[in-house]
Amino acid sequence: MKNINLVKEFKKIRDISYKIPLSLMDSDDSCSGKHISLFKKIREAGYNVRYKVCTFLWSDLNLPENLKIIPHENECTHSYLEVKIGNKWKIVDATWDKSLEGLLPVNDWDGKSDTVVAVPVQKCFSPEKSAKIMQKSLEEQSIIDDLKKNGDFYKAFNEWLEKYRVK
Repeated sequence: MKNINLVKEFKKIRDISYKIPLSLMDSDDSCSGKHISLFKKIREAGYNVRYKVCTFLWSDLNLPENLKIIPHENECTHSYLEVKIGNKWKIVDATWDKSLEGLLPVNDWDGKSDTVVAVPVQKCFSPEKSAKIMQKSLEEQSIIDDLKKNGDFYKAFNEWLEKYRVK
C-alpha cells in the first residue's frame, strides 16, 4: 500500500466546488467527476474500491421555487464510492463541498467509517450495475442527451450553489 493520506485526499476532492458540467468541454466537478478522481486515489493507495450508484429525486432536495419550476427530469442518478476497510465496505461520498454546509449534507470522513449518501436515496444498484451506469453516463451521446433535457436546470442549480457560496 502506498502512503497516501486518504482523509486529506477526500477533503481535497470534496472541497472542489460542486458544479454540474454544462458542456463536453467543462470539467466534471459533480458527484461523478469527483468520485472518479477519488476512486483513483484510493485504488492508488492499495484499497479495494468500487462505484455505487443510486437514484434520487430532485424534488427531495430543498430547492428554491425558481429552480423547481425549470423543466427537468425529477429522477436522477447519483454516484459515490464504497471502500473496503478491514473486511467491510464503507460508504464514502465526497459530493458537496465544505462551502455548501448548511445548505446540503457536507460529509467529513475519518478514513474508517461510513459517510452518509449526499442525496435522499430512492434505489441503489449493485456494484456491477453501478459500474455500467457510470460507464454509460460518461459516453458523449449520453451527456449530450442529458444536457438537452436538463441543461437549463443544471445551469440554474450551479448558479444557485454559487450564490450560496458567496454569502
